[in-house]
Amino acid sequence: MGATALTVLFALTQLIGSAPFWVSAVTLNSVYLCATALVLLRAARVRAYRVVWALIGAGLCCYTAGTAYTWTVQWRGEVLPYPSLADSAWLSFYPLAYCGILGFFGRRRPSRRLVLDGAIAGLGGAALFSVLVVDVLLGNDAGEGFTRLVTLCYPLGDSLLLGTLVGQVTAGEAAARRNPMLMAGLGTFVVADTAYVVLSAKGLYHSGDGVNVLYLAGLTLIGLAAWYHRDKTATVRARPARMGVPISLAIGALVLLTVATRVHLSSVTVALAGATLVLVVARVVVALRELESIGQERHSEARRDPLTGLANRRAVHEHIDALLDRVRRPPIAMLLLDLDRFKEVNDSYGHPAGDLLLQLVTRRLQQVTRQSDLLGRLGGDEFVLVMAGENLTVSEANRLAGRIRAELTKPFPIDGVQITIDVSIGIAHDGGQDADSLFQHADIAMYNAKRAGGGHVVYQRDDDQESRRRLELTTALRRDVSTEAMVLHYQPKLDLRTGSIRGFEALVRWQHPELGLLSPDQFLPIAEQTGLMSALTCNVMTKAVRQCARWHAEGSPVSVAVNASATDLRHENFPQHISELLDRHSLPAGALTVEITETMMLSDWATTDRVLDRLTSMGVAVSIDDYGTHHSTLSYLRRLHTARELKLDRSFIADMLTAPRSAAIVRSTIDLAHDLGITVVAEGVEDAATLDALREWGCDQAQGYHIGRPAPATSAASLSQPAR
Repeated sequence: MGATALTVLFALTQLIGSAPFWVSAVTLNSVYLCATALVLLRAARVRAYRVVWALIGAGLCCYTAGTAYTWTVQWRGEVLPYPSLADSAWLSFYPLAYCGILGFFGRRRPSRRLVLDGAIAGLGGAALFSVLVVDVLLGNDAGEGFTRLVTLCYPLGDSLLLGTLVGQVTAGEAAARRNPMLMAGLGTFVVADTAYVVLSAKGLYHSGDGVNVLYLAGLTLIGLAAWYHRDKTATVRARPARMGVPISLAIGALVLLTVATRVHLSSVTVALAGATLVLVVARVVVALRELESIGQERHSEARRDPLTGLANRRAVHEHIDALLDRVRRPPIAMLLLDLDRFKEVNDSYGHPAGDLLLQLVTRRLQQVTRQSDLLGRLGGDEFVLVMAGENLTVSEANRLAGRIRAELTKPFPIDGVQITIDVSIGIAHDGGQDADSLFQHADIAMYNAKRAGGGHVVYQRDDDQESRRRLELTTALRRDVSTEAMVLHYQPKLDLRTGSIRGFEALVRWQHPELGLLSPDQFLPIAEQTGLMSALTCNVMTKAVRQCARWHAEGSPVSVAVNASATDLRHENFPQHISELLDRHSLPAGALTVEITETMMLSDWATTDRVLDRLTSMGVAVSIDDYGTHHSTLSYLRRLHTARELKLDRSFIADMLTAPRSAAIVRSTIDLAHDLGITVVAEGVEDAATLDALREWGCDQAQGYHIGRPAPATSAASLSQPAR
């Protein structure tokens, strides 16, 4: 505020005209010192754009020194020559301030585009000022030689500074756009310098006259601009087109050069216009290169997986096509990878954990593959690796698949938990096929690897027949999944305390019109992969409830157990469907047991828990099937408080009489379940000795071929006598 007050005071002294010489001198120099101090203090105390304001402050120091020198000469009563040492000090302000203004382009190194925009704006503005000042106002009064050069440096230097700042504003530089006071200060300087040059050239300028008011106003605005602040969150108008200023100035430069052919313009004006035009051409070249670079980036992004940065399916296709288009086609091998149990991780820990796992898998794959190999992600949990080389063999592809499996089966740290997965790899080795054939063959091999329980499998030509058979089965299953072609066989469950049949487990079979009766292992994997499990469960549940209601009506109050899928347990309306089914057939809820496996409890636990709670509140029993065959069994047993039944897997029952560890597991599990109030069912009982041992150990129920094989409902009903 002090600089503003002094500026007003100086203006008043000029208007009154009666103030002593020393009052004007002190007032003017005090304003210069205040403005310079404001800028230097800003540079010292505020880190943001410190170099910018330090350079501008250094320029103001030079300007202040020149002014002080002028007043000192006049104080002595001497005549100040033109040009003088004061002019050299004043002109030093421009290069320092120009370098400072360039700093508004950003704290990092400015791009060529921004530097060119600033230079075009500065030179273009200087060309226009040259026409106004040199050719119109000064004419032949500008002097000759060095005097003429000094005279022109003032308005041209100001216009260069102001034009560069305007160029930043039009380019959208936030620092420049938020400081209109700096632009106003430089604009005032342009007017003051223009007046100074014209008046000096015509011999009309006197130190301390009204022109100095303009200088003081400009300096005051620059000093205040150092501390000017606008809220960063304030709304900013839409940025003009980046090429608008260069195009406008290019047109202006062309006009000036055209005029120069008919009207005499100074060489300075012509040189500035020509330089502006050259920079505009350079700016257009930079813009074209930027557009080309953007196009290349977008082309690259369109061929990259956004999560892992690997090649996507499109890029893999193009890579294979490029390999096959070579004059000498190299042998090509494709490894198609599908992560096993990835869905369980996604459902149990959430999609962010699944995304992190995919990124960690990517890093490990990059560590074991060659730089010449193309690694890509096809989507979901599928990856692909394309190998090529003159001496590439199936054995080399097999060795790489083995290294990949060894690396990916190591635990992954996810959210503080060690996650273990596996991978199924299909290998296709073809030298002259197209990309689609490679994908098809690798997919067939990968499916065979999954069906085998994991590992890696090489495609064989005979696999095509198996693939066609699988496709035909998939089509037929879609047709029959909700029809009477799906038939139920019932395996009895023996009560070891009473020796009577307490219930049956409903097991589905497929009566294929051509292949005959198919067992579950032949079509259930297809149903899971094609999303048909919900429709199949609905059909099986309907048939089982209807048959159980028929047995009840005939005087046999047995229960029936039906296997549910993980998809069913994620549907909130699953209990409602069962309730409506029980009401329709007048079957009590206690006559129905829903069997789930431990792995199903990994899938969306929150929803699964709600669904199971609703089932048990209805009176439907929940049974844990295949108990003991998966990890974290005790953890899920603790969480699943709704379970009423636990089925010991046949792998423990088969050798419990010959393997002490299996026997210990069976006995301890029976005791544990009883302590929790849970009924124990032993699966896979094949002989009387095993049945007797289970009865002795306190097992509640048993199921197996020794008790009864799965059979149609008519045959199962006759199994009313206990097995001995």
